[in-house]
Amino acid sequence: MSKLDKIKAEISFHEKMFFAALAVIVGLIGWSASNFLNTSAFVLFLAFFCTLASAVYGVYQYRFIKQLIKELEDA
Repeated sequence: MSKLDKIKAEISFHEKMFFAALAVIVGLIGWSASNFLNTSAFVLFLAFFCTLASAVYGVYQYRFIKQLIKELEDA
């Protein structure tokens, strides 16, 4: 496998992980909004923490994808 193909495959994988993080964020916000009155504060706090962690992970993935795209341009 050439270096260009390897970088393209890595971009594809990290792109999927980025969109998975976005899906987790949207899902947790939707779940929290619909179950706000029926759920304990602890579970809502855990959902908020997981949403925040997914957002941080999504930003990390986005920056990594940008780095790989720049590496692809230089190759």
